[in-house]
Amino acid sequence: MNGQLQFSASFKLDAQHLVLEYEVRNQGASDAYLLNRLFQSAPEWKMTPDIIYVQFHRPSETIVLSKKIAELPEGKRVTSPVAPFVTPLRAGSSFKEKVQIPLPVKEYLQYPSGTGAEATERRKLTYKFVQFRLGYYWKPEGTTEDVRDISGTEVVMPRTPPGKPLTFGTLETPSTRLDVPVEDLVPVAAPQR
Repeated sequence: MNGQLQFSASFKLDAQHLVLEYEVRNQGASDAYLLNRLFQSAPEWKMTPDIIYVQFHRPSETIVLSKKIAELPEGKRVTSPVAPFVTPLRAGSSFKEKVQIPLPVKEYLQYPSGTGAEATERRKLTYKFVQFRLGYYWKPEGTTEDVRDISGTEVVMPRTPPGKPLTFGTLETPSTRLDVPVEDLVPVAAPQR
């Protein structure tokens, strides 16, 4: 079914941001929900298009941007997983969004993976590639929608009939060559004795 979603994205740098622009067209007969409405709950609640997960794939010097359900960290127990709110993508419609990530780019994960025990320092580097992943799921038959106001932001809350499985997918760009300044936490070697 994901062949029914046409997906394009572009990346560029301006003076202060890494800019992602993407568009999704639903050419299918069913509605889909884009998992793109990420939010921050601290220090204060906010939801803007510019909130995006940023992960560094260090071996390939790739910045992986994503708007989807965050992957749970290995070896850590998460008692209350966080799910993004959705953008309904009706059959035959399209959605566009522009995301601006401040430079230098820093990692931003829902569930940080470090233990905090290792010594690190912030280092400015240049990564060579950018990639974007967007999660979605198809609207099951019988789903209803509630519109709610959460801290001044209108959100759509789909209600799926009990027992109806959800069909999830991820739209993904290839790695795109672009030199991007980043600020990474790099392990500091222990002093020699």
